[in-house]
Amino acid sequence: MVKRDLYRNILIGLIVIGILLIIRFFVFEPIRIHNNNMSPILPKKTQVLAMKRTKLENLDLVAYRHHGKKYVGRIIGTPGQSVVAMDNVVYLNQIILKEPYIKHNQATYLKTHDDDFTTDFRQDKLAAKTYWILNDARDIKEDSRTFGAIKQKDILGELKFKYAPISAFGFVENDEAKIENGFDTE
Repeated sequence: MVKRDLYRNILIGLIVIGILLIIRFFVFEPIRIHNNNMSPILPKKTQVLAMKRTKLENLDLVAYRHHGKKYVGRIIGTPGQSVVAMDNVVYLNQIILKEPYIKHNQATYLKTHDDDFTTDFRQDKLAAKTYWILNDARDIKEDSRTFGAIKQKDILGELKFKYAPISAFGFVENDEAKIENGFDTE
């Protein structure tokens, strides 16, 4: 009886571990934020889950890999779109993109700097399966301004859920900017 219970418990444990590994490798990617390039929405040391295999859209927060290093950013342009920045204004297909998520960072930056918060760039019509990704803290240029368009295969997933620190526990709030710009929030 005791031996049978031991085997059963080991089998249950192995099944649970197997299910967790499948979920980890095919559904979620844990991401730790190492800098303030997405603050105040995702400050340094926040830990989030990136959901793999989601449909990526404008203004989604994503984790991606470039030369073996993980980064986080916001999708500004999707395949087929053009993205231009001039004089601190970002244009998506020649229409001004409303960016409420950068207001705090921009105001803080412009108090102490004379140059543009969002450096000028131009990306005409993004190729298939490529995305233009920018940081919310635009003074940190480790994004598409430095790397160029990010390939879909390098995107680890959409940032959906904060699990640490416990005070930040919950879903990543990102609908305000999508609604302001008329993008679908579902």
